[in-house]
Amino acid sequence: MNTVALKRREKKISGAVSLPGSKSISNRALIMAELAGSKTRIHDLSEADDTVMLQKHLNFLRTCGSSGIPTIFDVENAGTVARFLTAFLVSHEGQWLVTGCKRMRERPIGSLVDGLVALGAKIRYTRETGFLPIHITGREIHGGTITIDTSVSSQFVSAILMIGPYLEEGLKIKLHGDTVSKPYIAMTIAMMEEFGAKITVEDNLISVEPLPYREVSYQVEADWTSAAYWYEAAALSEKADIFIPGLKHDSIQGDRVLPEIYTHFGVNTKFEADGIRITSSSRKSSGFSYNFSSCPDLALSVITTCAALKTPCEFTGVKTLKFKESDRLKSLADELVKMGALLHSKDDWCALDFSKKIKAEANPVFYSHHDHRLAMSLAPLVLLHPQLQIVDAHVVAKSYPGFWSDLQGLNFAHVTETESE
Repeated sequence: MNTVALKRREKKISGAVSLPGSKSISNRALIMAELAGSKTRIHDLSEADDTVMLQKHLNFLRTCGSSGIPTIFDVENAGTVARFLTAFLVSHEGQWLVTGCKRMRERPIGSLVDGLVALGAKIRYTRETGFLPIHITGREIHGGTITIDTSVSSQFVSAILMIGPYLEEGLKIKLHGDTVSKPYIAMTIAMMEEFGAKITVEDNLISVEPLPYREVSYQVEADWTSAAYWYEAAALSEKADIFIPGLKHDSIQGDRVLPEIYTHFGVNTKFEADGIRITSSSRKSSGFSYNFSSCPDLALSVITTCAALKTPCEFTGVKTLKFKESDRLKSLADELVKMGALLHSKDDWCALDFSKKIKAEANPVFYSHHDHRLAMSLAPLVLLHPQLQIVDAHVVAKSYPGFWSDLQGLNFAHVTETESE
């Protein structure tokens, strides 16, 4: 386990950062490329741990195949890998066991399994129903019409959609429930169409024709989600001027809403020819509310920004956060109290409370709770403290391996990494 110690140099920020390729786009592109054929090329693939893991599993499957006994795929705590790989494996002949770490075995997968079984897949739970590990007997499945509960994760829909072009009867998915993270389903559809798929969307029905993907050359976008931590830093700075190459206004990523959100915290965005420039101003809202149902990965950085600025706030669309790498609202509440802020949450709602006189720690020690987004959301708080520490900080590699180097490069804090037992 490693700890990162941050020591503030100044409260002004200037410079540039190079964001990783989008993990969400990269993982979808890997599945589509594997189905499309060997001539497909993916450019600027993410170097995130989750993407590397998915690529490793797909490479193994391609080169080794099935040995007749169950082949084990350990996805650790990678939700996207677990879901996309499960759907990919159901039509590949062989015996497959998909498992993960303790936290991954607590994250629901039942809606995905139900949908695949309805299409003819053969899957059984080896422990608790609705959760990993699962045993898959790969066999040909023909397609048809299914209904998916979309109130827990949009990834269940995306996982099945991506194999739709290879089902003999095609695929129709009826979306049931309060669909969360809709932009991620739209991202999947847009990418599938770039790979040549034929898809129609009518209300809550998505139809995929049985038309295989084309072999293409695909460019992965820079990751809008990873920009959230630099928006947060800009909001907490005395003055900021940060250039981020690769981001564009017409992105297929739902988290492109960041510029709109952070105008409330005095951060301005200028779209330039090859990226964006974000600058800070003194204009900040006296209160803020937002529904994160379409962009849940932005919630931690925005809530932390409000806590740091002591901005009264209230949020909805946060019910899925308990199913992430950690129970995110609970984990964040444990850390923000060290700043003197109380985070209350119930069901699909949360709000910050500054009414109680809780003494903030001068040089806090924060814990990542094994959650990459929590670690990165806490890092900009060094702008408010002479120094702080983040324990188990290597978890950022899950989505943004170069995060600590980029933070050091912006020169507002000195970064020291240490290893411990």
